Amino acid sequence: MKSYPFLIKKLYYEPLCITVEKFMAIHAVMESRLAGETHHLQERQSSPRVEDHDIARDGSTAIIPVTGIIGQHIPWVDTFSSGPMTDLDDVRTAIDVSEQDLSINRVLFNFDTPGGSAAGVPETARKIFNMTKPTVAFTDSECCSAGVWLASQANQFYATPSSAVGSVGVWSAYTDMTGKMEQDGVKMNSIVAGKYKLMGAWWKPMADEERDFLQAGVDKLHTEFKAAVNNRRVVDAKYLEGQVFDGDEASKLGFTDGVVEDIWSVLRGMVDSPA
Repeated sequence: MKSYPFLIKKLYYEPLCITVEKFMAIHAVMESRLAGETHHLQERQSSPRVEDHDIARDGSTAIIPVTGIIGQHIPWVDTFSSGPMTDLDDVRTAIDVSEQDLSINRVLFNFDTPGGSAAGVPETARKIFNMTKPTVAFTDSECCSAGVWLASQANQFYATPSSAVGSVGVWSAYTDMTGKMEQDGVKMNSIVAGKYKLMGAWWKPMADEERDFLQAGVDKLHTEFKAAVNNRRVVDAKYLEGQVFDGDEASKLGFTDGVVEDIWSVLRGMVDSPA
């Protein structure tokens, strides 16, 4: 039986910026895989790795895809999951290439993602915010949670009317197996030094102090998330509590700069800035 340490660690023991629906889908896949039911699952198709100056482009527009689950430092061993993944290492490399290439005048970030792990997202968002070349974010499908954290940092952000945008929130999931262990007659004996060293361990109930500690971390990230969205935009705080909106509503609420049928009509109307 294969193990998937990267995905398990990210899914169950770290803050997440991902929609609950996608989490439940991944959870179901992980359960079947850990049970050895892998015959019906397909190999993950990850975003192409950026090497040297190999970057997608259309004329003077660089295209950086952010597709599927967002993660950072995704190891080769985890080349199977529940679908596409984007490694933030690749996104940052693509940004650097785009900034340095004198033939590139603008950068399009093409989003189709429910979000993912929070690790690396604030830093990548700041990198997008600080780019010297014009940036445009776009989704014609889904740009949620960690995805909207990144997309909101572009100079302009557009979505199609039927796309999904939002889910500004942070959460963590911790499994409590104590009931099952008691039913199975199993006990875990832990020898530990450090008050919070076993915080979130699945073989013991979570103490109130541990929950408060973890909640503080999630709240801090959520505050940072909301502030990042409003770096370039004005979105009322009441719409930054995890809700998902269609493209029309997202535009009215300030998440995006407008609705479009396709992004190329917008790009064709832009004048190239000198590189």
